[in-house]
Amino acid sequence: MRLLGAGATLLTAALTLSVALTVSNAWAQAAAPSVGNLFIEAFDKKDEKKMRELIKTRGAEFPMEVKEMVEYASAPTTPPQEQDFLFNIAGTIAKMYADETKDERLLNAVRGNYGKVLDSRKKHQPGGGGISEEALAKAKKELAELGKGDWRVNIFELSPDGKLTVEIDVREASGEGFTPKISLATSNKAKEEIAKHLPTVKSGSISWLSMGVALRTVFLE
Repeated sequence: MRLLGAGATLLTAALTLSVALTVSNAWAQAAAPSVGNLFIEAFDKKDEKKMRELIKTRGAEFPMEVKEMVEYASAPTTPPQEQDFLFNIAGTIAKMYADETKDERLLNAVRGNYGKVLDSRKKHQPGGGGISEEALAKAKKELAELGKGDWRVNIFELSPDGKLTVEIDVREASGEGFTPKISLATSNKAKEEIAKHLPTVKSGSISWLSMGVALRTVFLE
């Protein structure tokens, strides 16, 4: 009976060790950095030897990594500085991948997508795509004058994806009673001013507020 008990104890210990090793290995695999992160670490250290080694030994993993980088970097919500950084990394990977495999399709894809991002950035920023600083300033001025001295344009912003956000503060005493009114005709006139001066803007909104109270919002479309 004692021998049986000792055997059971050894078996239990062995099973416990086996489970512990399995969990440890699983955690190590889950915690292991992706090949993309390893490349970025080497890139930050300017370790070209390590970068090329990763391309050579784990090359099959890179096309998907680059695809994910490019998709994220191409999103209009990604800040331009982050876009440039990610495309720089993706371009470096793609160039080394082409050197190693003689396949330039990945490199061409990165270059093509970055070109589209840069074109979009130029198109929707002041001075690009037909929208000049002068046109933006003129539209803002005309909008303020439409309020006949009762409107102050607090926010007039054009995002990289071409969305215009306008917020107008309305003087409290400009309406009958305590809260000023913004009629449908007036809001439509404001939209017309935007369309006249900024014809390429197809999305966004104009909001009127007074003392923090929303009066009316119209959407540009």
